Amino acid sequence: MSKREFFAISLMLFAMFFGAGNFIFPPMVGRDAGTNYYVAILFFCLTAVLLPVLGVAAIAKAGSLERLTKRVDDWFSVTYVTLVYLAIGPCLAIPRACNMPFEISIKPFLAEDSVGLYLIIYAAIYFILNAIVCLKLTRVVDVVGKILTPVLLLLILVFFVFGLFHPMGEFGAPQGEYAEHAMSKAFVEGYQTMDALAALVFGIIITAAMRERGISDENKLANSTVKAGIFAGGILMLAYIMLGFLGATSVSKFGDAKNGAEILSHISNYFFGSSGRIILGVAFFLACFTTTVGLISSISTYFTKLTREKIKYEIWVYIWCIISFAIANFGLTQILKISVPILIALYPIAIVLVFLAFIDHLIDSNRLIYRACVYVAGFIGIVNAFDISKISLIAAVKNLPFYENMLGWLFPVIFVFIVTYFIYLLCNKKDNY
Repeated sequence: MSKREFFAISLMLFAMFFGAGNFIFPPMVGRDAGTNYYVAILFFCLTAVLLPVLGVAAIAKAGSLERLTKRVDDWFSVTYVTLVYLAIGPCLAIPRACNMPFEISIKPFLAEDSVGLYLIIYAAIYFILNAIVCLKLTRVVDVVGKILTPVLLLLILVFFVFGLFHPMGEFGAPQGEYAEHAMSKAFVEGYQTMDALAALVFGIIITAAMRERGISDENKLANSTVKAGIFAGGILMLAYIMLGFLGATSVSKFGDAKNGAEILSHISNYFFGSSGRIILGVAFFLACFTTTVGLISSISTYFTKLTREKIKYEIWVYIWCIISFAIANFGLTQILKISVPILIALYPIAIVLVFLAFIDHLIDSNRLIYRACVYVAGFIGIVNAFDISKISLIAAVKNLPFYENMLGWLFPVIFVFIVTYFIYLLCNKKDNY
């Protein structure tokens, strides 16, 4: 694989990570952190950049998400992998990404009674374009990696350069939890990008693209995938730093903005006037389109294998585009309401699996360790998800450290890992009980 092809694949991976959510969260972190911006953006990048990069590396090391999850149980592998694909695919993330550009750049100019009709037309065009690009994986690399991603990065750079040389104001005072707990607050905010889950999914399309370019040796394939993840993570971090800086310097003028999208909308109008809305709309569309292309391609590849090619890849592309189109028409608000609890239930398991994948050579894929850690993390994550949905299952779980920050699973998982690892050392290491 040539360097040019490697960079194209790395840029494709970045583009698939960098969706609308990645666009709007960093400005919010910058605005709310104020003078604590540099510390906050560093810890935000730990979970929004480092965890996804580690996820890509973990999948490369394990061989595939299916192989990694089968170390827990066969039934768990099929169940969890399918839920992950559906959650960050056609049921939640893809319709959400489709809606974001519409909400920001089109809906404000429409009469309220015509929004539904225009959303149907927009979503139909959006998913027709997705299907065209996804029907051939090499075209995904060519279009996403070589064309769309450089344009997206250029647009972000233009915003940053204007903000750097024509600053809107000074950093403001830290707001809310950023005043005293900037590190922990930003660390948790990084989860909102949900890219650690996406990393487990995107590994399939990255390895497939590399195999198409002649890499067949498993070790070389793993090393190349890890390098691509590191390169993509570096670009992702630079984008977060630039967007966060814009949010931090905008507080004196747009401190009352409700969300990151509104912050960027005000900034674009401030720098470019009416043309700023066009620039912002193009940037949002590119960010969302590249992400949904990657998701549709990945989930179609997985279900083709799951059905043993009885249903072809092309058919799955059409199926997911149609389902995503239908859900997208419920609107962004309704999609967001159901997405957060589902992702909170799935996310702890993903983090635990990534950690265990890296130390697998020390625990010999021991099933007891995998089961204990994953099931404890999953159980607490599910309880947390129900709590967020205003359904209380087990009140005692709320007393766990960091439970309110969606990290209540952390100490229980550490505890069961220590116990099961001690049992593993006492018993024959080769017994995969």
